[in-house]
Amino acid sequence: TSNVVICSSHFKPECFYAKSATSNKQRRRLRPHAVPTVFTFRPQPKERPSADARRDVAAVRVLDAAQRKRVPKPKPGESEAEFALRIQLESERKRNRELEMEVERQKNEITLLKSQLFRYANIKDDATQLEFLTGLTPEIWTSVWTILKPDDGIQSRKTAIREREGRKVALGAGRKSELSLEDELMLTLVRLRLGRLEGELGYMFRVDIGTVSRIIHKWLSFMYLRFGMIPMWPKWEEVERSMPEVFRRKYPNTFIIIDATELRVEKPSSL
Repeated sequence: TSNVVICSSHFKPECFYAKSATSNKQRRRLRPHAVPTVFTFRPQPKERPSADARRDVAAVRVLDAAQRKRVPKPKPGESEAEFALRIQLESERKRNRELEMEVERQKNEITLLKSQLFRYANIKDDATQLEFLTGLTPEIWTSVWTILKPDDGIQSRKTAIREREGRKVALGAGRKSELSLEDELMLTLVRLRLGRLEGELGYMFRVDIGTVSRIIHKWLSFMYLRFGMIPMWPKWEEVERSMPEVFRRKYPNTFIIIDATELRVEKPSSL
C-alpha cells in the first residue's frame, strides 16, 4: 500500500529492473511480482542448563572416562583363567587398601576420644591442674609413686597380699580395671583432696560408681600398708646427735616436740 514500505535490502538483485544508462534517477524499481526473501534474523540464545544439571553432566563424563580407562584387558599371552585370577587379586588388593584406610581412620578417632577423657596422661604435663586436683606437684607425684611402687603389688595381681589388723587384704584381686594405675591413684587423690562424690568421680572417669568405690577402697588400703612401712621417727642416736645444746642441758631425755596452739573460743555455759 501507499503507507507501507520495505527496505530494498530484503530483495535479491534480480527483483529489480536494470538501470537505464541514460536515466539519472537513483531510485530502483521493483518488478511487479517481486517478493522479499533476504532476511538476517538473530539466532535465539539457547537456555543455559542449571548448575546442578551441568554438574551432573560433568560427573557423568568423568565417570564414563574413568570407566573407559579402567576397563581391564587381558595381557598379551594371558589366558582367560589367568586374566580372571588377576582381576580378582586386584579387587582384593583394592578392598584391603580400603579396609586399611578405615582402620587408620578408626585409630585416629579413638586417639582423639582418648585425649578428651579425664585421665592422668592428659593432665600430667599441666602442673597447675595436677596440683589442683591431687594436691601434688609433678615432683612430689613422682616421689609418691616411687614410694608406693604399685607395680610390685597392684599391677601383678598375684602377690599383693598384706596383713592388716589381723586379716589379709588382697589388693590385686578381681578383674582388671578399665583405668590405669596412675588414673586409679589420681581418682583416689581427687576424692581425698576435693571430696568429690563417687557418682561424680564415676562420671568424670567414665566408670561405674561401684568401680569407683572398689578403686578407692583398694588404694586406701594399699597406701596404708606402703606408707606404714616408712619409719616416721628417727633413731635415738640421731635425735641425740642433732639435739640443741640448751635441750641437752635442761631436757636431755626429749625425743620429740609437739607444737600446739591454743585458741580461745566462746561456748555455751551448758557445755
